[in-house]
Amino acid sequence: MLKFLTAILILLFIWWRVSRWLEVRRRRARGEDVSYEVRIKGYRPITILSVIFLILYGGYVVWYVLTEHLELL
Repeated sequence: MLKFLTAILILLFIWWRVSRWLEVRRRRARGEDVSYEVRIKGYRPITILSVIFLILYGGYVVWYVLTEHLELL
């Protein structure tokens, strides 16, 4: 199950990056100024993706330790 969630998250991230790249190409073709300065308020998408992976795999490790080694659950 965790493999499927990881694959879905990676595919969604790739889709977002490709759509962003295509949008920048379209804007450049129209002659608009596309600046490389980062003016994003809040967290960047790669940061959010990294946090999600940390939570997923960290939760999995905690669950594995509790079920296999401590036999508390």
